[in-house]
Amino acid sequence: MEQTRRDFIKGAGLVAAGAAAFTGVTALAGCSSQPAEKTAFETKHECDVVVAGAGIGGLAAAVSAAEKGANVILVEASQHVGGTSRFAAGAFGPRFGAEWEAAYAKAPMSDPELGKLVCDNWGSYVEWIDGLGLTTEELAPGSPYVWMGGKRPAEEGSKSYTDEYLQQFGDIFVEKGGTTLLGTRAIKLLTDDAGAVTGLVAEDAEGPFAITAKAVILATGGWQCDKEMCTKYIGRHADLGQAQCVPYLDGSGIKMGVEVGAQLSRSFGSYYGHPQPWPMTYLNGVDTPEGYEAVENVDDVHILYYGTTEHSIQSMGIYVNTEGKRFVNEGLGSSLVNQEVMQQHMARAYLILDEGVREIIRQTPFCNAAVIGGDRIDHMIEKGMTVVQADSIEELGAKIVAETADGVSFNAANMAATVAAYNEAAAAGTAEALEVPHLGTVPATPLSTPPFYAIPVVGGIMATFGGLRINTDTQVIGTDAQPIAGLYAVPGAAGGIMNGDYWCVMSGYSVLGRLSGEVSTAYAQSAGSAEK
Repeated sequence: MEQTRRDFIKGAGLVAAGAAAFTGVTALAGCSSQPAEKTAFETKHECDVVVAGAGIGGLAAAVSAAEKGANVILVEASQHVGGTSRFAAGAFGPRFGAEWEAAYAKAPMSDPELGKLVCDNWGSYVEWIDGLGLTTEELAPGSPYVWMGGKRPAEEGSKSYTDEYLQQFGDIFVEKGGTTLLGTRAIKLLTDDAGAVTGLVAEDAEGPFAITAKAVILATGGWQCDKEMCTKYIGRHADLGQAQCVPYLDGSGIKMGVEVGAQLSRSFGSYYGHPQPWPMTYLNGVDTPEGYEAVENVDDVHILYYGTTEHSIQSMGIYVNTEGKRFVNEGLGSSLVNQEVMQQHMARAYLILDEGVREIIRQTPFCNAAVIGGDRIDHMIEKGMTVVQADSIEELGAKIVAETADGVSFNAANMAATVAAYNEAAAAGTAEALEVPHLGTVPATPLSTPPFYAIPVVGGIMATFGGLRINTDTQVIGTDAQPIAGLYAVPGAAGGIMNGDYWCVMSGYSVLGRLSGEVSTAYAQSAGSAEK
């Protein structure tokens, strides 16, 4: 599909910025900006469309392309389809609603064209997956969110049948004639002499091989597992944060795109995630390929990365850094608080609570929804997460110094003074006037009832926002502001749709994945007709 003159004019002003960003990633990835050389690898497969990555966006792309009549191959690094979405609670949709003008008012740094595209097509996407036989259930009357696979019974916690839904999605692809290559990573794009993408090199346990195709869709996810990229784009200590995802998201699709001349999007400095309790020894290796592939119940990973993190204790208590000082408005909510945690010394902070706040947490369904028959903090302790407990704030500070890994750098005196100032303001109802205001839907609550708790956390990254620049046909844009023929990308390999705060992670991947499958198939079919 050709780029319009309007699209060209819109993109021309971004060439200089895109070229500069391209240079940075080229140096980072050790890639050349010239078109890739022709492969000497054996060609094992030929198809119309090859999709790299079988997360929720890649699955939508693959099924959509197969449904439109394409011969499709789906390559996936893991032995399971579904990607990081397997860990999710399973409710997805445009967070601020499917009316773009209202959503844009709450997410004004989002890409207006891509954002509108997601909102305008969300309703038809849900109708499409329902038509495929995938079960969804409305989150609440009037909500744009739906539960993947339907909502589980309340006694089973705050989760849907997420993984069942994703595995069924993969089965539907095979039923439609698609081929899935598990344990197979895409490592390089193939191009012809004109620079058009003609397939990719993949690697499995037996070694590398070529897949020739008329179109390639990059659905390889983000780059949160690449520690060098994290420090380059997020912050000097971001390599100490926790990637809350399947352990394959190293930016490979972005690097492959850059190698053949792709532009980068904006939004590399923001991301989606939640503060993660540390040290992370309780993960028991699930953040490595070997550990992840050995997981028998993926719900266990959901609890570690989502259900038992600070995500659901948001807006309660206060966060202090290693200097013992508040640095963020806790009322912003977990995702935005998390991004500020990542900017602190060693990407670390402490969530300070008292028994009064803990009781509020116990009595608030959202805060304990993922914990069956118990208290979330008890559950954290049971899982091996660090929770420091003391009968006074002064004793709590001493225990933080004595018992936590960076206690040597923790300023206990400042922490005690910070809590005292916060308590005074909270009691007086003036917390919004603090040097770092406390504002939000949950009023500031004094921390005065023993025992007191401190939960050490680091910044976590579930989804990155920066990637390859695409247009509204999901075509990857080159440094010449023109689409790269035959190359398409789905967020998070594509980027720029969100900036600052999240609002369409799985829903955005899904809508643009479906579109990418349709558009790439049309391109492949037209290319096939031209060859005859």
